[in-house]
Amino acid sequence: MTLEEQHKEDTQKRRPGRPAKGDEAISREELLEAALKAFAERGYEGVSVRELTRQWDVSHNLIHHHFGSKEGLWKAAVDHAVRKLPEGINDLLSPDAPEGEEIERIHEASYRIALMAATHPDYFKVLMDESSQGGPRFDYIYENYMKATTETVQTFFERAHARGEARAMPPGVGHIILLGAIGTPFTMRALAERLVMEGNRRPPTVEEGARAVADILVYGVVQPKAE
Repeated sequence: MTLEEQHKEDTQKRRPGRPAKGDEAISREELLEAALKAFAERGYEGVSVRELTRQWDVSHNLIHHHFGSKEGLWKAAVDHAVRKLPEGINDLLSPDAPEGEEIERIHEASYRIALMAATHPDYFKVLMDESSQGGPRFDYIYENYMKATTETVQTFFERAHARGEARAMPPGVGHIILLGAIGTPFTMRALAERLVMEGNRRPPTVEEGARAVADILVYGVVQPKAE
């Protein structure tokens, strides 16, 4: 049974006095987007599935049937968010990249990910929260979506450093700085509004903001060439 069919069946069984909010069933994508937003705003522990089902006006059985539990819903929401990563990231960060292209590839990947962070900040909020706490949920994100990229970025920095094109950094530090800082400008919304959009300033476009983040991050770690 699909999500929409289950929702229709639950709506038909709904007791009098509690009508559905709309005639159309909530789609799986809408539900996962809403779940991701809830996890980003309240944290995993602050989210109640029962409260969410009341908010969405769907049966608790709907969540249980399709996701099994709150943990299952969280994993499905994260998987859904990762599918929004821009195309070509894996190709850019391929360990088989030609020598000499490492910094340029990190820069372009940073721009594309920053662009995604600007338009889908909830995923980065969840990522940063879980990365700071650790535990099984972080392990799920790291093993499934971060480990391979982390290893490639480290290799890229080491290769660039060997040619004198990047500073020496302890293992992993470059990737932590990049990933953490890429999402920060777009998840600290109140601060961004105060510093970037206050007064008569023209707010940057999404593309301008993402490009600035990538430029500052990547070229800030590039070793200056000798005069």
